[in-house]
Amino acid sequence: MKILIYGAGVVGCTYGWQLSKAGCDVTVLVRKGQKEFVQKNGIHIICSDFREKVKKDTDIIFKPTVIDELSSNNDFEYIIVSTNKLCESVVDF
Repeated sequence: MKILIYGAGVVGCTYGWQLSKAGCDVTVLVRKGQKEFVQKNGIHIICSDFREKVKKDTDIIFKPTVIDELSSNNDFEYIIVSTNKLCESVVDF
């Protein structure tokens, strides 16, 4: 399954990493000017898993496919958009 993660924040990267571990083809859309940095350095993820009633820490560098521009001819099956806070709409009448 080909998935786009829209944004390289904590939530998006965590989902992207887990989906990648599950066998999905994950691409992360990053801000302009960040593509080369993320391609070179990856995304540092520190995760504490408390399932099984035992704490298991994971400290990894996630290296997904990275893009900084979304074209209209993409072939993603799913696009995940995560936000860091609730957005309020302002309507002018």
